Amino acid sequence: MTQILVPLDGSPLAEQVLPCAMALSRGLGAELVLLGAVSIPPDTEEILDRAGVRADALLEELRAEATEHLCQVVDELRDRGMEARHVIQKGPAAEAIVRYAEQMDVRQIVMATHGYNGPNRWTHGSVAERVVQSASVPVLLMRVKEMQYRDPRQPVCFQRILVPLDGSVRAERVLPVVMPIAEALGCELVLFQVPIVYVSDWMTGDWSMPVQGILAAAEQDARTYLEYIASRLQRNGLEVSIATEIGAVAASIIQYAEDTGVDLIAMCTHGRTGLRRWTLGSVADRVLRAGRVPLLLVRAA
Repeated sequence: MTQILVPLDGSPLAEQVLPCAMALSRGLGAELVLLGAVSIPPDTEEILDRAGVRADALLEELRAEATEHLCQVVDELRDRGMEARHVIQKGPAAEAIVRYAEQMDVRQIVMATHGYNGPNRWTHGSVAERVVQSASVPVLLMRVKEMQYRDPRQPVCFQRILVPLDGSVRAERVLPVVMPIAEALGCELVLFQVPIVYVSDWMTGDWSMPVQGILAAAEQDARTYLEYIASRLQRNGLEVSIATEIGAVAASIIQYAEDTGVDLIAMCTHGRTGLRRWTLGSVADRVLRAGRVPLLLVRAA
């Protein structure tokens, strides 16, 4: 059975990703693996040595604490009919997450972008960044916050997945990842593009054409491209629609997702660079930092 890896640090904030993970697990027939990472920073080890405290004893205590908590969460998930288990990995969180995902049959990683800052806790923002940069499997990131009242053990219902595309082959590499998800969960895929028009296009083109006309032509090109991709996906039995917006790329993605009730955004972390393409890495960064919708990132090599 394939696995969905869910890193948890013991904080309620980190567990806010469980509804997403549960929905994916049920739809894809994957086992949930809750991962806890335990380590002692080198500077802390030095302090412990000077104080005559054995670092390995403290590490074992941290392991026992993490094990107890994860066992409790696993029991709650199993009570809800989920296939779930836990693993404890030694080492810094990001390294432990990536190492386990590489060694085992992990389909994707689902994790929070922020956790509780304090003793025995991760700073999820930096951990998430390092995981996205290093992991070879898709990573679903969910921004979490205090005072979230949703039941952390109740699966969410994915109905619409927004897939931003920039016209490049690299950006389309998100499609083989998101298609099985849409099929398994019965989701609608919304293919989305923000047409880009550069001043150089107008300066070297027909000056008699007003800016409005140039934008309309770019939007029509975008719709023609999206319709072509949509027709390919529809032949696989998927429900697909298309949408375009004129504006700043990241802001348009975020606004469309929030205005139309999108449940998940799926995109590559890098697109084709150049004058006529987005730099999808920076777009993904902005969507993650400013958006509220869960974001599934696929590294496009």
